[in-house]
Amino acid sequence: MNRDKILVSTDWLQEHAQDAGVVLVEITDGGPTAAGRIPGAVSLDWTRDLQDPVRRDLITPEEFAALASKHGIGPDDTLVFYSGNSNWWAAAGFWQFRMAGHRELRLLDGGLARWEALGLPLTFESPRREPVDYPVRTPDRSPRAYRDDLLGGIGELNMVDVRSLEEYLGERTAPPGVPDDIGVRPGHVLSAQHLPWHAAVNPDGTFRSQEELQEVYGCLDTSVRTIVYCRVGWRSAHSWFVLHELLGVEKVANYDGAWREFGSLIGSPVVKGPLPWGAVRTAEASNV
Repeated sequence: MNRDKILVSTDWLQEHAQDAGVVLVEITDGGPTAAGRIPGAVSLDWTRDLQDPVRRDLITPEEFAALASKHGIGPDDTLVFYSGNSNWWAAAGFWQFRMAGHRELRLLDGGLARWEALGLPLTFESPRREPVDYPVRTPDRSPRAYRDDLLGGIGELNMVDVRSLEEYLGERTAPPGVPDDIGVRPGHVLSAQHLPWHAAVNPDGTFRSQEELQEVYGCLDTSVRTIVYCRVGWRSAHSWFVLHELLGVEKVANYDGAWREFGSLIGSPVVKGPLPWGAVRTAEASNV
C-alpha cells in the first residue's frame, strides 16, 4: 500500500513546494476557482487541456508530451495534484498521468478545500516555468476500461457504480443539483453494485483511514477485475485512486466513457432499482 507516499499533507506541501523537481498541478474543469490557486501551481483544465475537443477522448501521447513540455513538467518530476470537489479532477489528472507513464505522482489530501479551510494563501498569478523536453511514451491502457469491457464482463467482473444513489436507482441521470443529461437513459449497468465515491472521504474531503477504506471496499472480489464508472469519469477516477493507489488493488480500471456513453447505447443492459441478486451494498455504503 502506498498511502504514506502517495498522499501528501498541507504541511508537507508548504515545506516542499519549492523543492527542485516538485511540481504542484491544479486540475480544473472550466477554469480557475473564484478564490484562486495555490501559489506555484501549474493549472491544467480537464476538458480544454487533457481531452480531445472533437473525439471526446484523451489527448494523444504526442499531445500529452507537448502539454507537459509547455508547462515545464519534466519526466522525472514529482507531481502533486489537487483540485476542488474533494479532488475529483485531481484524481482524474493523476489517473491520466499514470497511464502516460509518469511515475512520481502524489495527491494533496483534502485538496483545495482543505488548503482554504486552513486559511493558507491563494493567488491568481501563474508560475513562470521554462519549457522542457518531455518524451512521447506508449501509454499503459490497463487503468482504463472501455464499453466492451463492461458489456463482456456483466456477471463476471466487479462492476461498481460510484454515482449518487438517485443516479444508481434510475431516478436521475445526473447528481443532485446538476441538470439531467438529455438523451441518456437512467439506471445502472446490469450486475453493477453501488459503492458511492464519497464513502471514501471524510466531511473535510480528506481520505478516510486505511481500516475504514478496507471496510467500505471489502465486498469486492479482488481476484477478478474491477471496473468503476460514474457519469463523466471524475468520480470514478477518485474511486480508482482509492482502490489502486491506497488499497493496492491491481486489477481495477476506470471507465471514463462513463454513463454518458453507456446510457446512450442502443440495446445496452441497463436496469433500474437495487441490485437484483445478493450482496447489495447500496444502503450500507450510502450511509457511511
